[in-house]
Amino acid sequence: MNSISARICVLITFFVTHVGIAFPQTTAKTGLSVEVSSTNILSNGTRISATVYTPQFDDVTLRLPAIAMAHGWGGKSAHLARYASKFAAAGFLVVSFDYRGWGESDSRMVQVRSANDGQYRLIEYKGVVDPIDQAEDYFSVVNWLATHPKVDVGKIGLWGTSWSGGTVVYVAARDSRIKALVSQVSPVGWPGSPQTSWLQIGGERARGIRGYPAPFKKEIGNLSGGMIWERLALFNPRNDASLLEHCASLFLVAENEELFDNSKTALVAHKRAPSPTKYTVVPGATHYSIYDGASLTVAIKEAISWFEQHLN
Repeated sequence: MNSISARICVLITFFVTHVGIAFPQTTAKTGLSVEVSSTNILSNGTRISATVYTPQFDDVTLRLPAIAMAHGWGGKSAHLARYASKFAAAGFLVVSFDYRGWGESDSRMVQVRSANDGQYRLIEYKGVVDPIDQAEDYFSVVNWLATHPKVDVGKIGLWGTSWSGGTVVYVAARDSRIKALVSQVSPVGWPGSPQTSWLQIGGERARGIRGYPAPFKKEIGNLSGGMIWERLALFNPRNDASLLEHCASLFLVAENEELFDNSKTALVAHKRAPSPTKYTVVPGATHYSIYDGASLTVAIKEAISWFEQHLN
């Protein structure tokens, strides 16, 4: 009897370790093939362009964890393909999108008042940085994901880089469906203090005596897109970090960040965020080198690890 039992144990061990059919595993997902497709999502009535990265599992009935991601100041969704494809190969359904008025997305229309004749006309609200509009686009993509037949609505995460690293904090603080976020090389909002002049600009626009920045105008260094300052006055994700009770937050920073002081931006947000939260420095990285080479590899690895811990 003992001999028979021993043989059965040997056979079970063989099938589990060599054949791999006794206990199917769903956690070892890195390296999955990925289907890439395009879609359109309506954000407050305006079409935004998105790319969907869907990992391919043998079990087509699986509900998958999902990640919504967008570019930073003046970027495009296409620039994030290396991140999105790696996240999807690790088992996440990923949607990368262009904000309204950027990339392949349409622009919403706004009215401006002519200084010449006082008449109103419609223009495209295009190539500007409106923090509240961009947050609303994230909300719309989350709504789309939450009703996707392949997505587990209880396992939705956000990823943002540079300027959008603050946007994901703002959104997650207001949407309990978000269970994890990664904020990469981000000032997490404006790196300085709010200015009363921002609201003065908004007052002038409300009275029709100030228009909007020209599309893709470079107002700050070489960054494409003028800021809508009165909207920035409503946007302070560093303060919102304390509201992330339902969301695990990872703040990835570049060791040699050249655009702002990490100790006054991402580190502040991290210290305000409830547990679980993590602050990770990418060695040797600068604000822009994190998108390539060894820094990119580290950033992707850290993000995947965080999402695997908190979305699986």
